[in-house]
Order: sequence, then structure tokens, then C-alpha cells
Amino acid sequence: MIRVRIVTDNVDQADAAALAIGRALTVTRESAARPRRSGDGVTLYLDAELPPIDVDADRADPANQCGRSGCGQYVPLDDALPVPTVDDDGVRYARWHPECLRAEQRERRIR
Repeated sequence: MIRVRIVTDNVDQADAAALAIGRALTVTRESAARPRRSGDGVTLYLDAELPPIDVDADRADPANQCGRSGCGQYVPLDDALPVPTVDDDGVRYARWHPECLRAEQRERRIR
């Protein structure tokens, strides 16, 4: 569970912030907006969770494939090593299989 505290100047801003967070996370509980003891603004609490991962969509995303040329297989995030990789769009951190990275380092004689 993720606990989020939102502090804003007014209730409208708190609702807008809660809505924006709700687009990225699954909100399981939302407290009522309460005035702060200091008198400046309101506080709102959210309990949230990460949304479930759609494994099929994750597999289909080309950014989730191994960055080593010739491999191209899906790399689960739990197993992935982020490696700076140059592609047509510039430099990005690509997912690599640990075995592919070790093989590439052996080929290039990099430790």
C-alpha cells in the first residue's frame, strides 16, 4: 500500500491532485479534505496501490525487449538490467537480460 498526503491551498486543488494520482495509481481509500491546523490550506490522504500489470501489453512494447542486437526477447522488469543504449531516438536505458549483458561484455572485453 502507498499512503499519499496531499496538502493544497483549497479543496478544488486537492480534488484535482487526487484525480491526477488516480490516473496513475489505483486509489483504494480517500479521506475527506480537512483544514490544516495551521489554517493555511487543506490536507487530503489517499491509500493507493500500483495497478496490475497487463503482461501481454508489457510483452508487446518494444521498449521491454532486450537491447542486445540479435536477442530481441522480452525481458521481465524483475530480471532486467538497465543499460544505456543508443538507438534511432538517441540514448535511452534499455532492458537487458543479465546473460546478454555478460556476453556483450565478454565480446568487448569490458569488465
